[in-house]
Amino acid sequence: MIKLNQTLTSPSTAALVTAGAVLSAVMMIAAPAFAANSASTSDAQAAYDKERADCMAGRTGQARQTCLKEAAAAREEARRGRLQTASAQELANNAMLRCQRVREEDREDCRMMVMGQGTRDGSVQSGGILTRIDRMVEENPTAAGAPASAPPRPDVPPPRQPKTNTSR
Repeated sequence: MIKLNQTLTSPSTAALVTAGAVLSAVMMIAAPAFAANSASTSDAQAAYDKERADCMAGRTGQARQTCLKEAAAAREEARRGRLQTASAQELANNAMLRCQRVREEDREDCRMMVMGQGTRDGSVQSGGILTRIDRMVEENPTAAGAPASAPPRPDVPPPRQPKTNTSR
């Protein structure tokens, strides 16, 4: 054992120095976590303040009471560290998965809408956003129920014309 100082030779002093070193290491690791927690708390409060202002101004499309309740719940979840925001990739994957529940013949249109194609009209506040996909379809008259050719006519002579009297 290397003796740096005579006071470190006693077991109680060595234990105190070891405990102090461990405590210092813990504090160096924990300090950024505490700072991040206080930053996330202030971020949560700032987000709540903005959402509350939107609720009070009627800019959310929700009833005021519901909006305030949702904003407060989101703030509490953020403070607890349980409020997570999905990444853009996760949101895109979820949207594509929803297309699996659409009828097979409409699935490609669903995927096109998920990828942002089509024209949009409306708003959430007016009751919904409608997306329209225009597609050119080649018409097949036989598939639409029209006969491919006229049915054969029976052998019937044409109708007789009335006689006109020209002898006068």
